[in-house]
Amino acid sequence: MGGVSARPRSSAVKALAAGALGLLLLGGGAGTFALWSDEETVDAGDITDGELALAVGGGTWFLGETEVDVATFRMVPGDTLTYEATVTPTIVGDTLRATLSSTVPGGGEHWTIAATLPDGGAELTEADSGVAVPIEVDVTLPVGSGNESQLAVLDLEDLVLSLEQVDPSEG
Repeated sequence: MGGVSARPRSSAVKALAAGALGLLLLGGGAGTFALWSDEETVDAGDITDGELALAVGGGTWFLGETEVDVATFRMVPGDTLTYEATVTPTIVGDTLRATLSSTVPGGGEHWTIAATLPDGGAELTEADSGVAVPIEVDVTLPVGSGNESQLAVLDLEDLVLSLEQVDPSEG
């Protein structure tokens, strides 16, 4: 009788094992399981870059207090002509700092040229944006100029005004 009772127990174990395996496979087992999760898209806004630009207004030439037309004016030794203009910076950026500088062409062997900027190249900030800044460029034909300076022409097309960002790591 002992042999008869061992068989049903063995069949029951096999049936339980097969059922457990079936549930495991149907439940997506095979080594994976899922935890709950959720995700949301966050609108963190937009970041917009600033702007740095320089606009130069038309200028006027003067001999002392008298306005002159350089197309028809002829310099003589001892004359100093002054070009007066305004430049308007556009400085947009919460921490943007910039300096205004000039590069003047060489005067050759006859003239001396000097540009005058306000505050000697002081830093400008967003508070200076849109505010006209006066500049002057003086061109002098020295008294000691010799005969070789007669009918000489000075080309000022290479006069450069620059507005450059100050390196943020510098204070």
